[in-house]
Amino acid sequence: MKYCIDTSALIDLGERHYPERLALFEPIWQHVYQEISNGNIISVDFVKNELEEKADDWRARFLQKADGMFHISADVEKEFAAIIREIEKRKEKFNTNKARDRSMSGADLWVIALARNKACTVISAETKKLADYGIGAICRELGVPHVNLVKFFEANKVGVK
Repeated sequence: MKYCIDTSALIDLGERHYPERLALFEPIWQHVYQEISNGNIISVDFVKNELEEKADDWRARFLQKADGMFHISADVEKEFAAIIREIEKRKEKFNTNKARDRSMSGADLWVIALARNKACTVISAETKKLADYGIGAICRELGVPHVNLVKFFEANKVGVK
């Protein structure tokens, strides 16, 4: 299965919950890097840009190791435009407010566009279903598969004996 990973999931992986520097999490990182190498975990250039906004050792090492995973293309740009049109048509679902503006301005819609274009499942850090906003809610509304990190680990049997 192919996955498109969001900035939030990468930050949770490397900085918040599963730091690469701890041997305990080595199976997770082996799996992540292997899947990146195999082309089964991808993301968009906008995620790379968001990661580069904060300079630290982990982000620099990760971006160097995973540089080939970040993509953008004319097809993804067209998919992004189609998603914007779909959201604009659904004003009753996606009414204008600060949460919507945040979702529309970051990498989230680009991640969804790449996932939809490449038939991937989105991985994000979301663990709860937000009522109307967030990458999970938008994925649900647009019919794009979405999982959080724990569901990704379970589906791929990462760390399972």
